[in-house]
Amino acid sequence: MRYDVVVVGCGPSGASALRRCAELGLRSLGVEKYKLPRPKPCAGILYPRVLEDFQVPREAVLSTLQGIRLIAPSGKQAFIKLDPPGAIVDRQVFDYLLVQEAVKVGAELVEEARVRKVEVRGTSYQVYVEGLGVVEAKFLVAADGVYSTIARSLNLPWRKEDLALTMQTYVRVSEEARRSVEGIFEVYYDPSKILGGWIWVAGRARDVLVGIGSSLNYLNHPLKLKQRLTSFLKHRFKEPKVLKEEAYMLPFKGPKKDSQLVKGKTIFVGDAGGFVRSDTGEGVYYAMHSGLAAAEAIYDYLAQGGSLKDLYVKKLDERGMLQLYGLTEVHEALLSVEEAEAFIDRVRKLGGA
Repeated sequence: MRYDVVVVGCGPSGASALRRCAELGLRSLGVEKYKLPRPKPCAGILYPRVLEDFQVPREAVLSTLQGIRLIAPSGKQAFIKLDPPGAIVDRQVFDYLLVQEAVKVGAELVEEARVRKVEVRGTSYQVYVEGLGVVEAKFLVAADGVYSTIARSLNLPWRKEDLALTMQTYVRVSEEARRSVEGIFEVYYDPSKILGGWIWVAGRARDVLVGIGSSLNYLNHPLKLKQRLTSFLKHRFKEPKVLKEEAYMLPFKGPKKDSQLVKGKTIFVGDAGGFVRSDTGEGVYYAMHSGLAAAEAIYDYLAQGGSLKDLYVKKLDERGMLQLYGLTEVHEALLSVEEAEAFIDRVRKLGGA
């Protein structure tokens, strides 16, 4: 089986790349290791710009996102009202519907198929897919997350210092408590209790998501993260009932360097490329734009030649993605109580009540 593009991983970045490749007339295959729809550890926070740039299926929306509340160690708060509002989505439904849009415009999809390894053969790739066999591709789009098989195959794994471990719980609280946070995304900064870490609360229509994250640089043992999350839950809500728990890694320091975003004819997108905003944890918006940029860079490369890396970086720049390299201010707030307080003060002066 031969394709112009094989997209590995079908989250928002992979689904966006897959759809755009198909729209541009490229024979494209999406390889997803799970059966869709599948659970996805994520708060599902979509800021207004996601709704402005993309069509968000109503079926995936759980709540309207009305605002963001940032809390300093002293309890001082900065509230940012979102006008227009954003959304809190069910990522399981959201991701599934994005992939279906790609299939509708002609992309092919194989589910429950794991990529075991990738080999370069001349000017193309041999992609070894469990249960499918060997697939030949002119280009690869690596959208397979932090644990990217493609990155490991090409000797480009993430470094420990670039990652954060996160844990998230789905919690049932009293109706009064749930209503008090519904449609609000809270972020707590307190280095005195968790150095290099932060806590978030997302109020949804039926439950509340409470999570915690910490840079691996400052985390001695995952158990400490779990203990801090449990302590916070008891303090924040009266008699919370934990329904489900999950853990996952996130890129923490922005996108990979230019030289690692493209290797040969492989382009890294989404979490695999580090397209996560490190000061808020926002990822979906940047993931989707990075996927579109990858598809368009491949199309332009086939049409005019040149440097695939330069074309990808140009497309990212046109979409405002390169700003991610400079959004590291919050890192200081995670390491010092004084910096955390100062960070909240700056947000308040910029309009956060």
